[in-house]
Amino acid sequence: MPLSAVIYTSSQDFFSLRDAVRNRCRDHAIKPYTFSFAHKLKTGGIRVRATELSQGALMPLVREMAALGAATLASSADDEVREAAYEELLAEADRAKRVAALRFASPTIVEVLGERVPFPVIGAIFARYREVWDAFSPRRLPPTEEVVRRLHVTDFKISCAAASTEAGAEGWICLEMEKGRTELEIGLFNALVDFAFYCGTGLRTDEGLGQTRRMEGRRKAPRGEWRVQMERSPLR
Repeated sequence: MPLSAVIYTSSQDFFSLRDAVRNRCRDHAIKPYTFSFAHKLKTGGIRVRATELSQGALMPLVREMAALGAATLASSADDEVREAAYEELLAEADRAKRVAALRFASPTIVEVLGERVPFPVIGAIFARYREVWDAFSPRRLPPTEEVVRRLHVTDFKISCAAASTEAGAEGWICLEMEKGRTELEIGLFNALVDFAFYCGTGLRTDEGLGQTRRMEGRRKAPRGEWRVQMERSPLR
């Protein structure tokens, strides 16, 4: 069950958590969790968003930290605290809305034909969403290649952002599916867009890269809305 949690803790305790999760999942080709960058707080602590893509991969360690007083979990009032079963994401996906805007809130790098590319290439990002879904969901998705072929970028604003020793893309893209597509195809498109909130986009999502959000309510995303306002500390 994909789950997104927000953790308030110290840098030292977070790095201990990160190392423990890495060790636990070291044999996974696709990591069953993600972390955001650590956002520094005025109180001296940090705020980190963490997601769990496979039940038990991360949250038992987080809850143990909370029980020991080393971390505090944000309540469900926080917009980034969410959970949904894979079956729910598929069953509840919008089957009529052909337009979606994706915001890349941290540097995003994808892999295209074995090369690392600092731009959200549509085929690559959706192939990765499907790959992660099929790695952890009890229900595999129907074929999505035709869905992706029918997607077009109608607007975008992308900037280059540092991702440690690499460059990544930050910004947003607005996607539209061609008219005349079936409800199943539109539903698959929206299910994967919704799943992106949990799995992130592209490579190194376990290190803070590829944080992704659906931007609601607009056909075209507004200039400037995507910019990250909080101070970031990349995970190392």
